[in-house]
Amino acid sequence: MPHDDHGPTDDQAHLGLHEDDWPPLTSRVDGVTVRYAREQDHDAIAHLTVASYVDGGHVHPEDTYIENLQDVAGRTGLARVLVGEVEVGDGREARTVVAGSVVLTLPGMPMSETARDGEFEFRMLAVDPAVQRRGVARALVRAAIDRAEQLEGIEAVVLTTMETMTSAHRLYESEGFVRVPERDWRLSDIGQEPTDGTDQLYWVFRRPV
Repeated sequence: MPHDDHGPTDDQAHLGLHEDDWPPLTSRVDGVTVRYAREQDHDAIAHLTVASYVDGGHVHPEDTYIENLQDVAGRTGLARVLVGEVEVGDGREARTVVAGSVVLTLPGMPMSETARDGEFEFRMLAVDPAVQRRGVARALVRAAIDRAEQLEGIEAVVLTTMETMTSAHRLYESEGFVRVPERDWRLSDIGQEPTDGTDQLYWVFRRPV
């Protein structure tokens, strides 16, 4: 199903993420534009997400979870997806590219992993390794925080991350997130089998808003 600039409006989307409730997006990082994902962005989002996870050493190239990372159409139908754009190249060769992406969700929605009542969650934060150190991840995290602050009844932003994502941990901590070890979890805790055969521990971070 095609999606417009404002993301999903079907019955699967929580009212807090419906298009009519969303103000225009703004970026709080110079040089980065944050906007709603469009259908024509799907290939770029799939590419950068897989590259981010695989090149970063977080997921093996043959892990079946790659299929989930590539299924951008699926997650845009179940949650809200944002992208971060930057300009690359110089002069006449300059062009704007989709450099990063993040998924926003709420408790009870199909893509929610760790959010509890009163919490806003973001997932699958990824930046193309070819366009790193431009502030894209920070811009997307700040956009998630901004949205959480705008939603009635939301008191915190939460996320799940892998132990290996140390650069992301530093970013989260610099934006006010604190790890909550008592909420760390494994796939076996929710009755799922690890796609790579390793029942690794996932860390939870939380930030009040």
